[in-house]
Amino acid sequence: MTTTPPPKRRSAKNVRMVTFHVPDDQGLLAAFGEVSLRNEHLTHVLRMTIKTLADLEVGEALDATAFEGAAALRERIKKLARQRIGEGKALLQLQALLERCRRATETRNELVHSVWAKELDGKARRRRNDHSWRALPSIRTLKRLSKEIQALTLALNQARLEGFLYEALQKRSK
Repeated sequence: MTTTPPPKRRSAKNVRMVTFHVPDDQGLLAAFGEVSLRNEHLTHVLRMTIKTLADLEVGEALDATAFEGAAALRERIKKLARQRIGEGKALLQLQALLERCRRATETRNELVHSVWAKELDGKARRRRNDHSWRALPSIRTLKRLSKEIQALTLALNQARLEGFLYEALQKRSK
């Protein structure tokens, strides 16, 4: 006759008692909100880059990309850019810019999609996707990320309206 051993119990020192947490620090919350708003601006410019590359009207581009996340938008941009401007310096510049956008958005997503909680002893933490606990970001960290996302948004928008992407599209049109 075989018996199954009882399930292992976690030792008391491995268990963390936490509750959901929203910080009281208005500066931290404002900086966190700014990161989210800036990231949405970046996502909009990704949609407008698709508009530019596909030669669409604004409404068409917005409808065509509705509910697509930043990763899907970046991939579509790469595909359209390769078709419209071909291999070369402009495509590589665009790919480099899109990679920087990806890294910034990934950092933002890691912060926004983690669970913020507070241990019963009072220490606020956030749980990452790998289930590890980390300290909450500082206002300085959030402001730095916000400025980075803003700079990337402006760089991509400038590239499509009058910069390297605009010039490459003009050359291919002739």
